[in-house]
Amino acid sequence: MYRVNQKSKNRMLYVGLEKTPVIIIDDFLEDTKPAVNYACKQQFIGGKEHNNYYPGERTPVDTDYGMTVLNAIAPIFYNVIGIPSHLTLQPKSGSYSLLTQHEKDLELMQCLPHFDNTEMFSFAVLHYLNDGDFGGTALYKHKPTGYENINAARKSHYMESAQHHIDTVGNPEHKYFTRSTDHYELLEVIEYKPNRLIIYPSTLLHSAFIENPKKDVSNCPASGRLTANIFIEFINNKK
Repeated sequence: MYRVNQKSKNRMLYVGLEKTPVIIIDDFLEDTKPAVNYACKQQFIGGKEHNNYYPGERTPVDTDYGMTVLNAIAPIFYNVIGIPSHLTLQPKSGSYSLLTQHEKDLELMQCLPHFDNTEMFSFAVLHYLNDGDFGGTALYKHKPTGYENINAARKSHYMESAQHHIDTVGNPEHKYFTRSTDHYELLEVIEYKPNRLIIYPSTLLHSAFIENPKKDVSNCPASGRLTANIFIEFINNKK
């Protein structure tokens, strides 16, 4: 049902002072409609129900889609990013995600950039599915610490520093986080382009770049800002 476009184009970005590798693959599938059609037939559940701060609703990806993506991108991790060959790719979760939350309903943590986890060799895969002029994905630096990635060694310091800034300066503006502030510096915006797939480390500070919520927020998976999100890590099975 899913076919990878053999003529797809990919490029590597090295983001910020930490030169974090980010892969962008344009025209990834021959056709994204099968994924959209599948998602439209599923029941989406809200962020609190799927136990994270995603500002919308999610439903699991189908196995065919997930395996097609993973089989296509696995060589990139070893041959381009340089993951050690003794580590094995392990999918953690995969969801079709639909941005549905209006700014007035955002919680504090949803008004700031975030990281997915602190594990080394852990990555997020993001695939823009629907046609449309939607907001992309932004990458940030935390100004007080200078951190762009939050790994296990940095997490405690980062959390304390971020909380201190909020306690001192006040809560962030009650909106989707976009441009630089005195707390975070915008490093890069990866624009929304239908059928664009992005791979980035889960430690990287990021946020959906939603400057026009009236355009991006939608309850319709057939026409809204529908993405596929797969989280993977590389583990040592020989331990």
